[in-house]
Amino acid sequence: MPDTIFIVEDDKIVRTILERWLSANDWRVVSCDSAAVCLDRLAQVLPDAICLDLHLPDSDGLSLLAQIQRIHPETPVLVLTADTSAETAVRALQAGAFDYLTKPLDRIRLLTGLRNALRSHALSQLVHRQQQVSTDFAVPGLLGTSAPMRKVRELIHLVAARHVDVLIEGETGTGKEAVARGIHALGQRPNAPFVAINCATLSETLMDSELFGHERNAFTGAHRQHAGRFEQADGGTLFLDEVGELSLPAQAKLLRVLQERRFYRVGGTAEIGTDFRLIAATNRSLAQMVQDHRFREDLLFRIAVFEIHVPSLREHLEDIGLLAGAFLAQQTQLADGQQLTLSVEAVRALTSRPWPGNVRELQNALRRGAVVAGPDGVIAVEGASRPMPTDPVAPALRTLAELERDAIERAVARHGDDLLAASRALGIGRSTLYRKLATYGLPLPGRR
Repeated sequence: MPDTIFIVEDDKIVRTILERWLSANDWRVVSCDSAAVCLDRLAQVLPDAICLDLHLPDSDGLSLLAQIQRIHPETPVLVLTADTSAETAVRALQAGAFDYLTKPLDRIRLLTGLRNALRSHALSQLVHRQQQVSTDFAVPGLLGTSAPMRKVRELIHLVAARHVDVLIEGETGTGKEAVARGIHALGQRPNAPFVAINCATLSETLMDSELFGHERNAFTGAHRQHAGRFEQADGGTLFLDEVGELSLPAQAKLLRVLQERRFYRVGGTAEIGTDFRLIAATNRSLAQMVQDHRFREDLLFRIAVFEIHVPSLREHLEDIGLLAGAFLAQQTQLADGQQLTLSVEAVRALTSRPWPGNVRELQNALRRGAVVAGPDGVIAVEGASRPMPTDPVAPALRTLAELERDAIERAVARHGDDLLAASRALGIGRSTLYRKLATYGLPLPGRR
């Protein structure tokens, strides 16, 4: 059965053009020339998506959007308007619009937005149905019985079997790669390649060769043909971690490959086809980066067909006991083969900390605890605590920014001029480390 799309537009010419564009894509179109007609039709037909003009003869478009949200909160609404001001766009998105398009409308942009909306709507309906069933799906490498983690696993199972691109959002150290690997393992091609790359490590000079590959003698030092990551991921999954670190030129190249699924190796003349599922991850707000003109809006629409937010450890502290137990079971080599456990006081100490480094920080704390465990294999509260600079007056009032600054200072002091090693120890990209050094006014190594 074809998807049903409402067009709410009072301009007859624009409405006719939209009807022709949408009908050509085999969608069922319901046209409305006013808010009253739209509300009347909504009582009879459940749409899969709505194209809504903000300026209607009998109602403000945002008011109608609010009514639609109350009647059918799951239905995605694409707002259409001739007003190009950022304020109007922000108001529409805050009111619940799925997308925002300015007139004159671009046909490709509109159709792409609608397809993304329809995919999102279909998956949202599945999520809603699954929420009615108390099922705890297992995902390899992803532990936790808390509600936030059960939700993540349910979303992984929903999207895994569907060949759509996924954007994973979450703080550093929350386990975004584990989510990506879970989607791949539970998908239709679990035995196909899973190719991961950290975008923060891609320099402008090496990016083309790394992603596209190169032919022999394409440049100095290219002594043999090299298959890039796009080619290596053919038939499987390409995981782009820290996708927000890509430069704008790199984003343009990535967008073209995602649209065409074809590319050329550096120095090559033969076009190469590839078929992979893209999973991107970010610890930054790509929507804000779009507003700041540091990330392409069309690329964000392309990679964020389905989104999964990975909660910080602070949001599911009740899972710390389970996480710690599973991790310590793998650390017998640090305790001469002895089974390690946490004391009750140590568990309390772990669940009372802010964990700015999330699960990765917890693992490091447990590694230290494994080294200093008692003869009975029990890790006491001292062993589970990480020495941190304290404020003698009010230690409980230290902010996350202060903790982050301290961690960066310690990592740089420990690794000296080797900023790559320092960034790896912190679990961030080298370019992110440079940016944070500047943010906190810390000197670069060798420039003190």
